[in-house]
Amino acid sequence: MVMSQVPDYCYIRSAEVPEGAIMPKRQARISPDDRGFYFADGVYEVMRTYGGRIFRLNEHLKRFRNSLRAVQIELPDVEHIGEICVELMERNGFSGRDVFFYIQATRGVWQRNLLFPPREVLPTLYISVTEIVPPVREREQGIRVITVEDIRWQRCDIKAIGLLASVLARNQAQAAGAEEAIFVRNGVLTEGTHTNLFLVKNGRVFTHPLNRHILPGVTRTVVLELCAKLGIEVIETGVREDEISAMDEIFVTSTTWEVVPVVMVNGQPVGAGVPGVICRTLQAEFRNYVTRETGSGAPDN
Repeated sequence: MVMSQVPDYCYIRSAEVPEGAIMPKRQARISPDDRGFYFADGVYEVMRTYGGRIFRLNEHLKRFRNSLRAVQIELPDVEHIGEICVELMERNGFSGRDVFFYIQATRGVWQRNLLFPPREVLPTLYISVTEIVPPVREREQGIRVITVEDIRWQRCDIKAIGLLASVLARNQAQAAGAEEAIFVRNGVLTEGTHTNLFLVKNGRVFTHPLNRHILPGVTRTVVLELCAKLGIEVIETGVREDEISAMDEIFVTSTTWEVVPVVMVNGQPVGAGVPGVICRTLQAEFRNYVTRETGSGAPDN
Protein backbone atom coordinates (compact mmCIF):
# COMPACT_ATOMS: atom_id res chain seq x y z
CA MET A 1 0.00 0.00 0.00
CA VAL A 2 1.30 3.45 -0.92
CA MET A 3 0.48 6.60 0.99
CA SER A 4 0.26 10.07 -0.53
CA GLN A 5 0.55 13.41 1.23
CA VAL A 6 1.33 13.48 4.94
CA PRO A 7 -1.72 14.72 6.88
CA ASP A 8 -1.18 17.30 9.60
CA TYR A 9 -4.18 16.97 11.90
CA CYS A 10 -4.96 14.11 14.27
CA TYR A 11 -7.42 13.51 17.10
CA ILE A 12 -6.21 12.79 20.60
CA ARG A 13 -7.85 12.29 23.97
CA SER A 14 -5.41 11.59 26.76
CA ALA A 15 -4.33 12.59 30.24
CA GLU A 16 -2.83 15.71 28.64
CA VAL A 17 -5.98 16.46 26.59
CA PRO A 18 -8.80 14.87 28.63
CA GLU A 19 -11.61 16.59 26.70
CA GLY A 20 -10.28 15.33 23.36
CA ALA A 21 -9.38 17.54 20.41
CA ILE A 22 -8.35 17.65 16.79
CA MET A 23 -4.96 19.32 16.52
CA PRO A 24 -1.81 19.43 14.39
CA LYS A 25 0.32 16.35 15.00
CA ARG A 26 3.26 18.51 16.03
CA GLN A 27 1.16 19.75 18.97
CA ALA A 28 -0.12 16.35 20.05
CA ARG A 29 1.27 15.04 23.33
CA ILE A 30 1.22 11.51 24.77
CA SER A 31 2.99 10.83 28.05
CA PRO A 32 6.05 8.52 28.04
CA ASP A 33 4.26 6.78 30.92
CA ASP A 34 1.42 5.72 28.63
CA ARG A 35 0.89 1.96 28.93
CA GLY A 36 0.86 1.65 25.17
CA PHE A 37 4.49 2.76 25.22
CA TYR A 38 5.44 0.57 28.19
CA PHE A 39 3.56 -2.64 27.41
CA ALA A 40 1.82 -2.27 24.02
CA ASP A 41 -1.24 -2.33 26.29
CA GLY A 42 -3.86 -1.34 23.77
CA VAL A 43 -5.88 -2.18 20.70
CA TYR A 44 -6.50 -0.56 17.34
CA GLU A 45 -8.81 -0.48 14.37
CA VAL A 46 -8.39 0.49 10.71
CA MET A 47 -11.23 1.57 8.46
CA ARG A 48 -11.45 3.34 5.15
CA THR A 49 -13.60 5.55 2.97
CA TYR A 50 -14.67 5.42 -0.64
CA GLY A 51 -15.36 8.85 -2.06
CA GLY A 52 -15.40 10.25 1.46
CA ARG A 53 -17.92 7.73 2.86
CA ILE A 54 -16.80 5.33 5.57
CA PHE A 55 -17.14 1.71 4.46
CA ARG A 56 -18.85 -0.68 6.87
CA LEU A 57 -18.52 1.67 9.82
CA ASN A 58 -20.75 -0.37 12.14
CA GLU A 59 -18.77 -3.57 11.53
CA HIS A 60 -15.48 -1.83 12.23
CA LEU A 61 -16.76 -0.25 15.43
CA LYS A 62 -18.18 -3.59 16.55
CA ARG A 63 -14.79 -5.23 16.06
CA PHE A 64 -13.12 -2.35 17.91
CA ARG A 65 -15.54 -2.79 20.82
CA ASN A 66 -14.85 -6.53 20.85
CA SER A 67 -11.10 -5.88 21.06
CA LEU A 68 -11.59 -3.34 23.86
CA ARG A 69 -13.81 -5.74 25.77
CA ALA A 70 -11.37 -8.61 25.35
CA VAL A 71 -8.52 -6.64 26.94
CA GLN A 72 -10.80 -4.90 29.47
CA ILE A 73 -10.26 -1.31 28.35
CA GLU A 74 -13.31 0.84 29.05
CA LEU A 75 -13.32 3.49 26.33
CA PRO A 76 -16.22 5.94 26.43
CA ASP A 77 -18.11 7.18 23.39
CA VAL A 78 -16.97 4.64 20.82
CA GLU A 79 -20.16 5.44 18.90
CA HIS A 80 -18.84 8.96 18.19
CA ILE A 81 -15.67 7.77 16.46
CA GLY A 82 -17.32 7.90 13.04
CA GLU A 83 -18.20 11.57 13.55
CA ILE A 84 -14.65 12.35 14.68
CA CYS A 85 -13.24 10.60 11.62
CA VAL A 86 -15.42 12.61 9.24
CA GLU A 87 -14.37 15.89 10.89
CA LEU A 88 -10.74 14.80 10.86
CA MET A 89 -10.98 13.98 7.16
CA GLU A 90 -12.41 17.43 6.46
CA ARG A 91 -9.78 19.23 8.56
CA ASN A 92 -7.05 17.51 6.55
CA GLY A 93 -8.62 18.49 3.23
CA PHE A 94 -9.57 14.92 2.32
CA SER A 95 -13.32 15.40 1.84
CA GLY A 96 -14.68 13.15 -0.90
CA ARG A 97 -11.45 11.15 -1.17
CA ASP A 98 -10.29 7.63 -0.37
CA VAL A 99 -8.55 7.57 3.00
CA PHE A 100 -7.93 5.22 5.87
CA PHE A 101 -8.24 5.94 9.57
CA TYR A 102 -5.93 4.48 12.19
CA ILE A 103 -7.68 4.34 15.58
CA GLN A 104 -5.71 3.34 18.68
CA ALA A 105 -6.76 3.07 22.31
CA THR A 106 -4.42 2.30 25.19
CA ARG A 107 -5.07 1.81 28.89
CA GLY A 108 -3.76 5.29 29.59
CA VAL A 109 -1.06 6.86 31.73
CA TRP A 110 0.04 5.12 34.90
CA GLN A 111 3.14 3.86 36.65
CA ARG A 112 5.01 0.96 35.05
CA ASN A 113 3.17 -1.89 36.73
CA LEU A 114 1.62 -4.98 35.14
CA LEU A 115 -1.50 -4.54 37.27
CA PHE A 116 -4.31 -2.50 35.72
CA PRO A 117 -4.42 1.15 36.78
CA PRO A 118 -7.38 2.49 38.81
CA ARG A 119 -10.65 2.68 36.89
CA GLU A 120 -10.57 6.48 36.91
CA VAL A 121 -7.44 6.54 34.71
CA LEU A 122 -8.50 7.84 31.30
CA PRO A 123 -7.69 5.59 28.33
CA THR A 124 -5.72 7.28 25.55
CA LEU A 125 -7.50 7.54 22.19
CA TYR A 126 -5.59 8.53 19.05
CA ILE A 127 -6.94 8.78 15.50
CA SER A 128 -5.05 9.65 12.32
CA VAL A 129 -6.09 9.80 8.68
CA THR A 130 -4.02 9.10 5.56
CA GLU A 131 -4.98 9.27 1.91
CA ILE A 132 -4.77 5.96 0.04
CA VAL A 133 -2.99 5.54 -3.26
CA PRO A 134 -4.56 2.33 -4.60
CA PRO A 135 -2.37 -0.77 -5.01
CA VAL A 136 -3.16 -1.08 -8.72
CA ARG A 137 -0.16 -3.23 -9.63
CA GLU A 138 -0.83 -5.69 -6.80
CA ARG A 139 -4.48 -6.08 -7.74
CA GLU A 140 -3.82 -6.44 -11.45
CA GLN A 141 -0.63 -8.52 -11.54
CA GLY A 142 -0.82 -10.30 -8.19
CA ILE A 143 1.71 -10.54 -5.39
CA ARG A 144 4.41 -12.90 -4.18
CA VAL A 145 4.26 -14.26 -0.65
CA ILE A 146 6.38 -16.39 1.63
CA THR A 147 5.30 -18.63 4.49
CA VAL A 148 6.68 -18.08 7.99
CA GLU A 149 6.21 -19.75 11.35
CA ASP A 150 3.38 -18.14 13.31
CA ILE A 151 5.11 -16.96 16.48
CA ARG A 152 2.33 -14.58 17.48
CA TRP A 153 0.33 -14.91 20.69
CA GLN A 154 -2.81 -17.00 21.05
CA ARG A 155 -5.35 -14.15 20.64
CA CYS A 156 -4.92 -13.03 17.05
CA ASP A 157 -8.66 -12.31 16.96
CA ILE A 158 -7.92 -9.24 19.10
CA LYS A 159 -6.57 -6.29 17.10
CA ALA A 160 -3.79 -5.64 19.61
CA ILE A 161 -1.13 -3.00 19.00
CA GLY A 162 1.78 -5.35 19.77
CA LEU A 163 2.68 -6.30 16.20
CA LEU A 164 6.38 -7.14 16.43
CA ALA A 165 5.91 -10.65 15.01
CA SER A 166 4.10 -9.17 12.01
CA VAL A 167 6.75 -6.47 11.59
CA LEU A 168 9.49 -9.10 11.48
CA ALA A 169 7.54 -11.34 9.09
CA ARG A 170 6.70 -8.51 6.69
CA ASN A 171 10.33 -7.45 6.55
CA GLN A 172 11.40 -11.06 6.04
CA ALA A 173 9.03 -11.15 3.06
CA GLN A 174 10.47 -7.94 1.64
CA ALA A 175 14.00 -9.29 1.99
CA ALA A 176 12.87 -12.35 0.00
CA GLY A 177 11.41 -10.18 -2.77
CA ALA A 178 7.81 -10.80 -1.68
CA GLU A 179 4.97 -8.45 -0.75
CA GLU A 180 3.38 -10.43 2.07
CA ALA A 181 4.10 -13.20 4.58
CA ILE A 182 1.58 -15.93 5.41
CA PHE A 183 1.70 -17.37 8.90
CA VAL A 184 1.81 -21.13 9.48
CA ARG A 185 0.75 -22.56 12.84
CA ASN A 186 1.33 -26.27 13.44
CA GLY A 187 1.53 -26.84 9.70
CA VAL A 188 -1.72 -24.98 8.95
CA LEU A 189 -1.97 -21.70 7.01
CA THR A 190 -3.69 -19.04 9.09
CA GLU A 191 -3.48 -15.51 7.65
CA GLY A 192 -1.08 -12.82 6.45
CA THR A 193 0.61 -10.08 8.43
CA HIS A 194 -2.23 -7.71 7.53
CA THR A 195 -4.48 -9.85 5.34
CA ASN A 196 -6.91 -12.75 5.46
CA LEU A 197 -6.10 -15.73 3.25
CA PHE A 198 -8.24 -17.59 0.70
CA LEU A 199 -7.33 -20.60 -1.44
CA VAL A 200 -9.21 -22.06 -4.40
CA LYS A 201 -9.37 -25.67 -5.61
CA ASN A 202 -11.77 -27.00 -8.24
CA GLY A 203 -13.97 -23.91 -7.96
CA ARG A 204 -14.30 -24.15 -4.18
CA VAL A 205 -12.92 -21.48 -1.85
CA PHE A 206 -11.12 -22.44 1.35
CA THR A 207 -10.36 -20.09 4.23
CA HIS A 208 -9.35 -20.55 7.85
CA PRO A 209 -12.35 -20.60 10.22
CA LEU A 210 -12.84 -17.76 12.67
CA ASN A 211 -11.11 -18.58 15.93
CA ARG A 212 -8.40 -17.12 18.13
CA HIS A 213 -5.73 -17.66 15.47
CA ILE A 214 -7.02 -15.17 12.86
CA LEU A 215 -8.51 -11.70 12.74
CA PRO A 216 -12.20 -11.46 11.80
CA GLY A 217 -11.56 -9.28 8.76
CA VAL A 218 -14.33 -6.97 7.59
CA THR A 219 -13.30 -7.43 3.95
CA ARG A 220 -13.19 -11.19 4.60
CA THR A 221 -16.84 -10.99 5.65
CA VAL A 222 -17.80 -9.09 2.50
CA VAL A 223 -16.03 -11.65 0.32
CA LEU A 224 -17.88 -14.50 2.03
CA GLU A 225 -21.17 -12.68 1.40
CA LEU A 226 -20.27 -12.23 -2.26
CA CYS A 227 -19.37 -15.91 -2.59
CA ALA A 228 -22.79 -16.84 -1.21
CA LYS A 229 -24.46 -14.46 -3.67
CA LEU A 230 -22.51 -15.92 -6.60
CA GLY A 231 -23.07 -19.53 -5.57
CA ILE A 232 -19.36 -20.14 -4.94
CA GLU A 233 -18.91 -22.85 -2.33
CA VAL A 234 -16.84 -21.79 0.68
CA ILE A 235 -15.29 -24.25 3.11
CA GLU A 236 -14.01 -22.73 6.34
CA THR A 237 -11.25 -25.08 7.32
CA GLY A 238 -7.53 -25.05 7.93
CA VAL A 239 -5.43 -25.75 4.85
CA ARG A 240 -2.01 -27.27 5.41
CA GLU A 241 1.11 -25.64 4.07
CA ASP A 242 1.99 -28.81 2.14
CA GLU A 243 -1.30 -28.47 0.19
CA ILE A 244 -0.35 -25.14 -1.39
CA SER A 245 1.05 -26.74 -4.54
CA ALA A 246 -2.30 -28.38 -5.24
CA MET A 247 -4.22 -25.09 -5.24
CA ASP A 248 -5.54 -23.47 -8.41
CA GLU A 249 -5.67 -19.97 -6.98
CA ILE A 250 -4.79 -18.04 -3.83
CA PHE A 251 -5.81 -14.52 -2.87
CA VAL A 252 -5.73 -12.27 0.17
CA THR A 253 -8.06 -9.56 1.45
CA SER A 254 -7.75 -6.48 3.62
CA THR A 255 -9.40 -3.10 4.20
CA THR A 256 -6.87 -1.18 2.12
CA TRP A 257 -5.89 -3.86 -0.41
CA GLU A 258 -9.43 -5.20 -0.99
CA VAL A 259 -8.99 -8.46 -2.98
CA VAL A 260 -5.45 -9.18 -4.20
CA PRO A 261 -4.35 -12.33 -6.09
CA VAL A 262 -1.30 -14.32 -4.99
CA VAL A 263 0.67 -15.64 -7.96
CA MET A 264 3.74 -17.06 -6.21
CA VAL A 265 4.41 -18.72 -2.85
CA ASN A 266 7.98 -19.32 -1.68
CA GLY A 267 9.21 -18.81 -5.22
CA GLN A 268 6.80 -21.32 -6.75
CA PRO A 269 3.90 -20.28 -9.03
CA VAL A 270 0.32 -20.70 -7.88
CA GLY A 271 -1.65 -22.54 -10.55
CA ALA A 272 -0.74 -21.00 -13.89
CA GLY A 273 1.16 -18.21 -12.14
CA VAL A 274 -1.44 -15.55 -13.01
CA PRO A 275 -4.56 -14.24 -11.22
CA GLY A 276 -7.34 -16.80 -11.40
CA VAL A 277 -10.98 -16.70 -12.49
CA ILE A 278 -12.48 -16.84 -8.99
CA CYS A 279 -10.28 -14.02 -7.77
CA ARG A 280 -11.05 -11.87 -10.80
CA THR A 281 -14.77 -12.50 -10.34
CA LEU A 282 -14.64 -11.50 -6.68
CA GLN A 283 -12.59 -8.40 -7.45
CA ALA A 284 -15.24 -7.21 -9.89
CA GLU A 285 -18.11 -8.09 -7.55
CA PHE A 286 -16.39 -6.36 -4.65
CA ARG A 287 -16.02 -3.16 -6.64
CA ASN A 288 -19.65 -3.33 -7.74
CA TYR A 289 -20.66 -3.84 -4.12
CA VAL A 290 -18.63 -0.82 -2.98
CA THR A 291 -20.28 1.33 -5.64
CA ARG A 292 -23.74 0.25 -4.49
CA GLU A 293 -22.95 0.74 -0.81
CA THR A 294 -21.14 4.08 -0.98
CA GLY A 295 -22.40 5.63 -4.21
CA SER A 296 -18.82 6.63 -4.94
CA GLY A 297 -18.64 5.32 -8.50
CA ALA A 298 -15.82 3.00 -9.50
CA PRO A 299 -13.52 2.40 -6.54
CA ASP A 300 -10.04 3.79 -6.32
CA ASN A 301 -8.31 2.44 -9.39
